[in-house]
Amino acid sequence: MCGRFRLTGGSRLLLRFRQEYGVEVAGPDGGEPALPESSVTFLPFHDVPVFCTDSEGRTRVRPMYWQLIHYWEREFKSPYTQFNTRVESLHKRHNRDLLERRRCVFPASGFYETRKEPYEFTLKDRTIIPLGGIYSIWTNPEDGSGRRCSCSIITTEPNSLVAEVHDRMPFIIPAARVGDWLNTDITAYEQSLDMIRPYDAQKMNRVRAAESSPPPSQPF
Repeated sequence: MCGRFRLTGGSRLLLRFRQEYGVEVAGPDGGEPALPESSVTFLPFHDVPVFCTDSEGRTRVRPMYWQLIHYWEREFKSPYTQFNTRVESLHKRHNRDLLERRRCVFPASGFYETRKEPYEFTLKDRTIIPLGGIYSIWTNPEDGSGRRCSCSIITTEPNSLVAEVHDRMPFIIPAARVGDWLNTDITAYEQSLDMIRPYDAQKMNRVRAAESSPPPSQPF
């Protein structure tokens, strides 16, 4: 699973993402929160910064609630916990539709797994980890008001490095496929599903979280 990730970089984050992955991301719209300049740990059931592509083909950073709320819910809450979505469940119709048309990226500087001992995982050759996810758009079913976005990180079987700590890991999008993941013209289920694999363990680092983890906070 993935229930905690760290992000740092602030205004430099979008430039760094373009340099590392070749994808231009527009900053927050006026009135939306700015990206945190200091290192921040994000937890489920709060708004987190997410990259997604809008109907005009622009990739933007948006605040989204980290717990998937499907559009048919009467209120902006869910009877189920779905801040993670197992790749094995993406064939279900409600998840399949989101995989085809509403894919997103959680930009992270590191993520944590803590079932046995707390460790932070980072990438060796890049400063930003593109965690692959799906998102949903909810509006009040009575009058169409209150539009909000919610999201979930896709998880896979772990690679050998993560398996020593946990039996699941977040889907890390390969560098060459980040643009495809955010490309809304790609709507074939099988094409999207084919991108989801455990990340190469040789390209990752692992350190004890106590040595590197900032305290959890939610300024976004």
